[in-house]
Amino acid sequence: MRRLVLGLVVAGSGLLAACGGGEVVVQAALRPEADEAAEPTPLPNFEIRAIPYDRDAIFDSLRAAYATPEPEIPDSLAQVQAALVEAQEQLAEAEARWGTARDSLKTLSDVMQTMSRGSAQYVVAYRDFNAQESIEQQQRRLMDQANQRYAALLNAFNEQSAAIRAQRQAWGDEAFADVNVAIEARLKESGLTEHWDTTDANGVVRFQGLKKGDWWIHARYDLPYTELYWNVPVQVEGGDPITLILNRQNAQVRPKL
Repeated sequence: MRRLVLGLVVAGSGLLAACGGGEVVVQAALRPEADEAAEPTPLPNFEIRAIPYDRDAIFDSLRAAYATPEPEIPDSLAQVQAALVEAQEQLAEAEARWGTARDSLKTLSDVMQTMSRGSAQYVVAYRDFNAQESIEQQQRRLMDQANQRYAALLNAFNEQSAAIRAQRQAWGDEAFADVNVAIEARLKESGLTEHWDTTDANGVVRFQGLKKGDWWIHARYDLPYTELYWNVPVQVEGGDPITLILNRQNAQVRPKL
């Protein structure tokens, strides 16, 4: 994997103060969740925004001001989602095992095609083929079982999530109806504008010419059942560029319904 081109990893709140001058250099890079030792892989063509307001504070304020609380995601749905993720991993493993068994069976078949059917080598290979065929059939059955379990959990998750998703969407449409008005007010108050760009092949984007003040680096990255969410504060003061890496450590993991 390609190594990171930036040398500063931001953790915790991600707040950086540079002695720096109007430029924030951001790299988005992720390592596999299950492999902490792996090199992070940059995310190319990934949209990142630099905004001069705290969007979380705006949404929190509207959420607190609304008459009714936001519908929560029930624990039962979270449990189904966790089981679904596990079932998907088990299915992938079962598919890999069956693929290995299938490839071994084909290799034996190809070798047998070159042998004389009356030879001792063919008799030995035929026995090996029968044994390998039993293994392939067993792995196919296990794969089918894993697929059935995954499909059942997926259906259960979709059915349960549809209702809560509709409730949360309806609530959000009302509670956050004035979010654009609030954002426009913040922009007018600061006299600043939003900036957005997509990362290059190394997962890097440069925000140049940012006016001095408080900024937030905002991005979202979709995963199968969750999203990584960044709203990282940076303070532009003048001098050297601020460098920031968006990674799993400084992201919020948010459920997706």
